[in-house]
Amino acid sequence: MKPKHLQKELKYIGWTDQVSVPRKIYLFVEFFALFLLLPALIFYNWMPFSKIGILLGFTILCAWLLWVDPTFYTRKLWNLKGLKKSWKGILLRFIPATVILTLVITMLEPEMLFNLILDDFYTWLFIVIFYPLFSVYPQELIYRCFLFHRYQPLFPRQRFMIHVSALTFGYLHIIFGNYQAVFLTYGAGYLFGRTYAETKSLLAASFEHALYGILIFTIGFNHYFINSVVLDLNIFFAEYLIPVGKSLGLTG
Repeated sequence: MKPKHLQKELKYIGWTDQVSVPRKIYLFVEFFALFLLLPALIFYNWMPFSKIGILLGFTILCAWLLWVDPTFYTRKLWNLKGLKKSWKGILLRFIPATVILTLVITMLEPEMLFNLILDDFYTWLFIVIFYPLFSVYPQELIYRCFLFHRYQPLFPRQRFMIHVSALTFGYLHIIFGNYQAVFLTYGAGYLFGRTYAETKSLLAASFEHALYGILIFTIGFNHYFINSVVLDLNIFFAEYLIPVGKSLGLTG
């Protein structure tokens, strides 16, 4: 029998008796490889695939692991009821955030305000249409739904899990090569993590993510993210699905 103070510490980091120690060691290694090592490999261009290709492949793997897991409630993959209950609160948070972020870009980089819409409307429209489906939902499935469920034995406290989700989500954005992207997405990841934890709805978290993502591309923070997003989405459509990039004038 472990002392009470030791039991408390072990419970905090996830070492409970419900999951075996070998299983937790495996999960730690898996977590490190997928959420820490993989973004670093992408950052250093040591992966022979496009970023969007890696994201979608990773999404398929995570969705399959969740689907075949008998302990996972698959309704979380959509859960429209959670979105219906939370959309008003999401918008109430989004409105002041829109004002604050617009003021920030106006004060720090006034020349970038609404630059994407004014300079390249079709690229902005392309992002608004395809970004939520091919980037937002996959990211939320991985960094909220999959991470919250699969690594719960490691991070059993929900508040701590929300921070883990936000930190790994922010860390992912090192692939864009600037600290602004990491800083912005850590804060956003915390919001999305809280929404998912409260609603158990991937749709609710994705809805919130899409709002902030489109806002970022609209008001002028796009240069911290857009090169990689547009290029990878364009390559994905032009080479693997349909030549959307050419039809919108995004490729030569």
